Formats: sequence, C-alpha cells, structure tokens
Amino acid sequence: MSTKIQKVFRGRDSLSRVPQMMEKLHMSRPLIIGGDTLTGRLIRKNPGLMTAALFSGYHPNPDLDDVMGGVAAFQQQECDGLISIGGGSAMDTAKAVQAILAAGSLEAVKNGQIPEQISVPHLAIPGTAGSGSEATPNAVVYAENSKLSLASPGLTPDGVILDASLLDSLPMYHKKSCALDALCQGIESFWCRSATDDSRVHAYLAILGVLDNLKAYLAGDSHAAVEMLDASYQSGKAISFTRTTAAHAMSYQITKRLGPAHGHACMLTLPVLWDEMNSDEDMKDTLSQLSAVMRLGDPLMGPKLLKGILFDLDMEIPAVQDEDTLNQLTDSVNTERLGNHPVRMSRADVKRVYRKAFLKAGEAERQACIDIWRYYGS
Repeated sequence: MSTKIQKVFRGRDSLSRVPQMMEKLHMSRPLIIGGDTLTGRLIRKNPGLMTAALFSGYHPNPDLDDVMGGVAAFQQQECDGLISIGGGSAMDTAKAVQAILAAGSLEAVKNGQIPEQISVPHLAIPGTAGSGSEATPNAVVYAENSKLSLASPGLTPDGVILDASLLDSLPMYHKKSCALDALCQGIESFWCRSATDDSRVHAYLAILGVLDNLKAYLAGDSHAAVEMLDASYQSGKAISFTRTTAAHAMSYQITKRLGPAHGHACMLTLPVLWDEMNSDEDMKDTLSQLSAVMRLGDPLMGPKLLKGILFDLDMEIPAVQDEDTLNQLTDSVNTERLGNHPVRMSRADVKRVYRKAFLKAGEAERQACIDIWRYYGS
C-alpha cells in the first residue's frame, strides 16, 4: 500500500501550473517522458520547459530496453526529476527509471530490491482517464516478453496534475478502453480479498464516477471529462491499497496475443468472473454490497450491465475457441498469483472463464444487456 502524500492539482488548464508543481517538488532539470503530441502541448503551455530533456523511446508495453534508454537520458542530461505525461506506459516507464536510479542497478530491480524512499521526484500528468497509474506505487515492464511487476511505496508519483483538457483529442476507442480499465479496477478493488473500508471508499468513487459520466464523456461533455479523470485517479488510489484480481491478470496476454487494448481486455473476462461468483455462497454478501453501490439491487444484474456496456460501445469480443490459443492464454496466468481474487481459481477455472468470455452472445442476450445499460441511471 502506498503511504506517500501526493501533491495534486486539478482542473482544466491546470497543465499551466507545472512550474508551480516543480517548485514544490524541488525539481529544476526534469526529464520529460511522453509521446510527441502531449509533450508538445506541455511545452507550449510552459515555455520554460523548452530546453528540458525529452524521452519518447518506449513501447505501449514498455520493456527493460526502453527503461534503460530513459535511465541513460536522465544521467547524460544531468536531470534531477521526472515528468511523465500520457497513459500508463509513460508513467510506468518513469517509475521504472526511478527504480533503477534508486536501486543502483537493473539486477537489483529485477530482484525486487527497490528502496522505499526515492530521492528523484516524479510528476505524473495522465493523458488518459483509465490506468490510475498516477496514484499507484506499482509499474509493469517486460523482460524478454515476461511481465515484471515493480512495487515500492517510493514509486508513487510525488505530484499529479489532472487536466481533463488533455482527454479532448483522444481517439474514441482509447477513451472507451481507458474508461473500462478504471471501472474494472474499481470493481476488482471492491471485491478483492485485501479490500478495506478505506479502499472501498476509493473503489466506490471510481465505480460511480465511471458509470455516471461515461455516456456524457463519450458524447464530448467537458464536465463529464473532469469527473472521468477523477474517477480514474480514484481507481488508482483503490488499487494502491488492494491490487487487482483475476480480470487484470488474465488481460495481459489477451492484449499481447489478440490486440484489444488493456481496459477492453479486462472487461472481456470481468462479467464472466462475476457471473461465476454469483453461485458462490461465500460471495453473496460482497456481491450484494457491490450491487447496492452500483444501484443495481440484484447481483445477477452486474454481469449483464457490464456486458451491456461492451455491446453498446461496440467493443468487439474476439471469437476464440481453438484449444491451442485457449491453452496459451491459460498457461500465461500464474494461478499462485491469484491469491487476491475473492475465490480460488484452478487452471481449469481460468480456461473456462477464457472460453466463456470469447463466446459470441445471442441476439436476445445482447439486446437485453444493452437495454440494461441504456436505461441505467434513468
């Protein structure tokens, strides 16, 4: 769990407050990690950053080669802080650079030897409303195609700027997928084994923040964009307490092998996982509480609502039923690392969830689920 107290600036046009935040963080020579478009917007808003060092050499799922390039740029330019701007990949790259600088070597980071106190400050500026990475002490990078999870309280960004104007130019598919990621994180944090009263406050704010604003946000409402960005931040706060569960663990290879973006991939399995837990007596109270939070009343409506969102947003479900692909996906999930999921899952359970997630819905089921979502909140 992260215990760092973050400095947070909110509001449209808060991007112009970067110099004020840098002063608070005692940062004068930052390395800016981000894509060209958002980095350009950052510099135009803050001309004093015109001479700052820039690094954009990372992939959507950053690997250690990307990170070492960032470390080299930081050291060569004699930087004293990091500014990440963009989605989870930019922020994860910045956190991994922090980790290596603090630990002193790549091998130490691979062995999980990341100090809890990190002297290099990090200002995170999310350019999407989804990952909530700006609120978490975790990062994911890849080493030879294997996921490497980094975690330390010191990796929680020291400062955050939540400027919803950065969301305006996002492609529609990314708006949808990122919103689904925040919703999944809120739900998974609420039902997981490590949930606490405090974490459920953040999960509650994330879940309702997405559900109540998604339609207006996708229609271009500027106030809804502000609310969605805060919901994403709250989802990050929630999982900084609890971590995620099976839907996230099962999503990574869906993205790598089949192509759906991360939030989209998480939502493919989440309704199936919920549906399976509805028959577990030990989950009755938790799912009833979650359904009450979501204003559904009946836990049986939860999976239908989530599917309805997918169907209504035209988020395609890959038609995968061949055994080789299902086995490869299943084998990519380490069941020993599913200890935070609220029910025990065997390899057979994981494979069954994948199989159900990729089944094409009948027209009657599809329409019923869409109707639940379209009338939600009416």
